[in-house]
Amino acid sequence: MAENLLHHPISSHEEIINLIPQKEPFVFVDTLYEYTNLTGVTGFTVPGNNVLLQENKLTESGLIEHMAQSMSLHRGYQGSLSGQTKPKTGFIGVIKTVEIFGLPEVGETLKTYVEILHEIMNVTSVSARTENERGVVIATSEMKTVTVK
Repeated sequence: MAENLLHHPISSHEEIINLIPQKEPFVFVDTLYEYTNLTGVTGFTVPGNNVLLQENKLTESGLIEHMAQSMSLHRGYQGSLSGQTKPKTGFIGVIKTVEIFGLPEVGETLKTYVEILHEIMNVTSVSARTENERGVVIATSEMKTVTVK
């Protein structure tokens, strides 16, 4: 298994915002815990003012967006290591699979594990597994993301 290249987690709001193309109020990651070339671990504490809340829970769409932004944060950190000063823009191209087993409540902290499965030109196939703060898997997905610039 590859070694974590982060010396300490990144949780500064300013640093996170500089690593992803998304901006408030559509930010669904707040911590990068671990990074290797092919894997990453991200975090997100669900805020009470999130735009994808329903009855004080993050919606299915919010969980999917969190998993996609976890990949975006991984990519943004990778770019910063190679000297990029601005994160590349991308989007979800295909959602191959998604399973949602539970919805997190406001204030709950999520941890998401991403792994790059394949990469061809600007298309990346990635798997993600999201756990709640008790370590219970609440969502999994496999999707393809497309980087446009």
